[in-house]
Amino acid sequence: MKKNVLYLIILILTVGCRNEAFTEDLGFTDAMEPKDLLYSAITNAREFSQLRTGVPTVDTRGLIPFFEIVSIKNAAGTVLDNTFTDDVTIANPVEVVGDLDPEDYYEENGATVTTYSSFNISQAGLISIAEENQFDIGTYTFTIKVTTETDEGETLSATFEDALSVSFGPELVTNLLYSPIAQNLVVGAGSETTRPFLITGNPDVTFSLGTDTDKLQIDAATGIISLLSSYTTSANDTILPTVLITSTISQEVTEFQGDSFLFLVASNDPVDLPRRTNYFFYPTLEANNKVFGYALDIITPGQVPTENIWTQRGPSPLTELEEEGFPVIEGKQGLITNAVIGGASEPHESDVIINSQDLSPYGLGFDISVVFHMQNRFVEYLEDGRTPTELEVYISTDYTGNNANATWTKINDQVGCQINNVTDPPFIGMPYPGDQRGPDPDGRKDDARNADGRWMKCEFDLNDFKEETNFTIKFKFASFFEGEISGPTGRSGRYFLSDVYFKATEQE
Repeated sequence: MKKNVLYLIILILTVGCRNEAFTEDLGFTDAMEPKDLLYSAITNAREFSQLRTGVPTVDTRGLIPFFEIVSIKNAAGTVLDNTFTDDVTIANPVEVVGDLDPEDYYEENGATVTTYSSFNISQAGLISIAEENQFDIGTYTFTIKVTTETDEGETLSATFEDALSVSFGPELVTNLLYSPIAQNLVVGAGSETTRPFLITGNPDVTFSLGTDTDKLQIDAATGIISLLSSYTTSANDTILPTVLITSTISQEVTEFQGDSFLFLVASNDPVDLPRRTNYFFYPTLEANNKVFGYALDIITPGQVPTENIWTQRGPSPLTELEEEGFPVIEGKQGLITNAVIGGASEPHESDVIINSQDLSPYGLGFDISVVFHMQNRFVEYLEDGRTPTELEVYISTDYTGNNANATWTKINDQVGCQINNVTDPPFIGMPYPGDQRGPDPDGRKDDARNADGRWMKCEFDLNDFKEETNFTIKFKFASFFEGEISGPTGRSGRYFLSDVYFKATEQE
């Protein structure tokens, strides 16, 4: 869904609580109830979509304001029930406690004060409405209560009727699907495109063409495109039409065009057009930065400097074996781990977290998956035959930047893999690290799946996650030993990671 978010930028204020009262710092002596609460009205919100208001202003004469939503009413004046209000929250000041520098210690009531507390009020009063809420087209007003407390403990409050007005318009169409993307229109045969799917947005729309009106016509109600009866061609003609969708409610227009949207070939005889694959996220991995597709989280560093744990190397050569049409990514790199110093290893754990992806645009008409290439090298088993390390693969649908707080599911045993090629039928389950020799206490060694020192292409089917708007995959360099290991009785080895990409292939 298209997010329509209104931000009001304000100066971040942090109110410190120490010897003097904040009201005294500002020169105020008379406490009073809050007054003059002011929000900027919102006129361009979208039905059922996420929303954040700006931060309001309010006169409290320097006291810290706390906010409460008293009620929300629709245009008819009806107070809304919890089916609406459960999706709405309002932010309040956040107390921050920290340590003072020794030179800032001070005495109070016979004790040395070594900490401070303050309130961050930068977001106080900001109202958030969650995605997929119940607010449909119309205008809604919010009644807000503001409360303060004086240094003497006196509570002061005021209620502001209809302090905020939010107008919700129709949700615009942001995802229009013609399936298949490549379609053939034969001159004189009465052929036409498939009817497109409105994947997102209010369906009260009409269709029109923004280009190629000398060749094509479109049904305003259905979006089906056909050739004009007057159109002729002497050779196959590739047409990439622009399709305009106009909301009949607000008259707003959205536009779609491109060879990954609709690829038409007009011809005198039928033409067989192949199904298309959209590589919708293919990061370069050329530096540790989300700009290049990933973030790095060092959990247990061991003895290796942080900057040397995951470094850039040349990418996997297996992509050179892919069929014609596979994308060429300029500047792409592979990543390589290093947890060995002077021949010895200490326990290490770190995660490469690939940028989260919205899979919902491919919910209809596509098979979707995530692919990665990897290799293990120089892994030496512990004395009992177990691997000391492994590259573990996890997925999450609730990761929002905090690795530890997200819910992660390990998928090593669900991934289809091919060793040193891209054409053999994949086997399910990532191979055990190392050369597969010796005792097998984990019961996972398999000579037929020995990927030691060889590149491997792996793919995970995402068709069960088509509705997810926040899908994340990460790669964990995990250790399973204690203390220090080295040589033939245990070496952590190295892991290579390359060519991590998401793709959507048109279904037959």
